[in-house]
Parts: sequence; structure tokens; C-alpha cells
Amino acid sequence: MWADAQFYENDYLLGRPPAIPLAEFLYWSRAAEALINWRRVTLADAPDYLKICICEVAEMLYHAGNAPKPGELVSESNASYSWKAQGGYEAGDLQGNIESAVRKHLAGTELHNEFVSRGV
Repeated sequence: MWADAQFYENDYLLGRPPAIPLAEFLYWSRAAEALINWRRVTLADAPDYLKICICEVAEMLYHAGNAPKPGELVSESNASYSWKAQGGYEAGDLQGNIESAVRKHLAGTELHNEFVSRGV
């Protein structure tokens, strides 16, 4: 695992409140790493920019995994007879956001071709 909860809390968040509960970070960082590391690159020590990329993608996956499903009721009012359904998180939007994060953090680095050339 390249990015752990300690890196997430201390180096990525820099004092901001965590978007992912720290107890769940391991799961989401592993999911992000598996998605990004399509060639199964082995690194003895991942550089910080790769760890930051993992943290950003882990947050995206966490939000997508916990977002209300399209059409799911997110609020309701009996007095005014109104309700609000969630639009949901589109799979294409998630993929595009992940691609942007990977390019943002890895373009121009020695790891660029290992992680970006596939189109992730």
C-alpha cells in the first residue's frame, strides 16, 4: 500500500477534516491504488506525488460509493408536500475526475507512462 491513513491525515489533508473516516481509509486507498496501478508497478517507496494522487482518488471513490443513488429520496416535507430526489453520481463523471487527478499529479514525472499512458 502506497498511502496510509497517517499520510492521508498528516501530509494530504494538512489540517483539513478528513473526507474519509480514518478507520475506512485503508479500504478506499487500496481501491484507488488498484484502479490506478493497472500495470501492477512495484515501488519500494512511492513518491509523495503518487501518494497524494492515491488520496485524491480514494476520496473520489469514497464519495461515489457513499453518494445517494439516482432518484433516491434525500429530503421530504409533509407540510408542503414536496420531496427532493438525488441526481446521483454518474460513472462517466467519476472516470473523468479520476483521469484528471492522475494526469494532474503524475504528468511530467518519471511515473507518467506507467500510470497515464493507458488513459486512466
